[in-house]
Amino acid sequence: MRCIFRRLTAAGACRRWTAPALQDPCVFIPCVSGAAVPRLYSTGAWYQMDLPGPSPRERGSQERTSILKSPGVPEVGRLSREGLTELLQRSLVYRAGPLVALNKPPGLPITGDELSLSTVLPDLQGALSLSGELHIVKTAARDQSGLVLLSTCHHTTNHLEDNFRKARRQKTPTATYWAVTVGTPDPPEGEIDVPLKLQTIGALQLVVPELSPSRGSVTRREVKRTRTRYRVLDSGAGCSLLQLQPLSTFQSQLQVHLSVKLSPVLGDHVYSPRVGRVLGVPISLPVETALPRTQVLQEALLRRMRLTQQQMHRMPLHLHLLQLHLPALGKGRKETAVTAPPPEYFLRTLCLLGLTPPEGRG
Repeated sequence: MRCIFRRLTAAGACRRWTAPALQDPCVFIPCVSGAAVPRLYSTGAWYQMDLPGPSPRERGSQERTSILKSPGVPEVGRLSREGLTELLQRSLVYRAGPLVALNKPPGLPITGDELSLSTVLPDLQGALSLSGELHIVKTAARDQSGLVLLSTCHHTTNHLEDNFRKARRQKTPTATYWAVTVGTPDPPEGEIDVPLKLQTIGALQLVVPELSPSRGSVTRREVKRTRTRYRVLDSGAGCSLLQLQPLSTFQSQLQVHLSVKLSPVLGDHVYSPRVGRVLGVPISLPVETALPRTQVLQEALLRRMRLTQQQMHRMPLHLHLLQLHLPALGKGRKETAVTAPPPEYFLRTLCLLGLTPPEGRG
């Protein structure tokens, strides 16, 4: 099935998926329209911009290769400071007043003394000709792809953070993720309500579920009650495309919750080992022994992905921060939904697995 969606014109803040005629038929680019978004930039993948589309012969070759070769997985660790700044500048998806939103690739450290998002913010501020000092409001985690929301105004940032806290108390989602999972959660729609805690296992500090926490452990904040709303958007070939909306915040919450549901994220080399198989049936393994290692896929799935198990250590995490809902910032303003398209390799994976993203998200 050719994974092609054409752009549809509609009033309001509608979202549609389209694929340029000269592009790989497994490439989707979202378009966001509507007056609620004051200024939008090209949302194509940063490593695809300004490049000509493949020829018919090249497209045929791409359909027989893995995502590691076509379109390839970005390696931000090899970039210079100048190269990373240019990459982030080209990944701009939203700009309004003091707010700026980027579409970051996976593998980009958020903080640290070495090259990271935080260390290049002054350079990015200059590249975007911003008068105020940029700081991070909300961002996809290091190994995730997707939205990074930045601000030059601390008053605006405080307003947004207050809104996010209020939304969590009211169990109203403000962030939407997409994930490709190995397996399908049962039931296909619901909420994962599993308390989590940090636990030292060997030399590692990992997030583990605490299914029956004591009242004291919660009071002492040793354990946090966490919840994730999920919905299966499509499934096939032993995998699924999920929409995820966290209703709480905790380190690696989405990956751990999906492992508890026996549907680990594709490319999760930390928590997927907690899901084993007996006669092809997924089972939970003890967290004390299921330590991080390269994710293991069944042979049929590897063939579908055009991969070998020896290549799996290069498989990126297929977890993408797709959309953030921002409150009205000022009198007469409207709420805004900021969207960043999934990276090229993510969409290529969907095509290889025969998974179709929804034409619109409602």
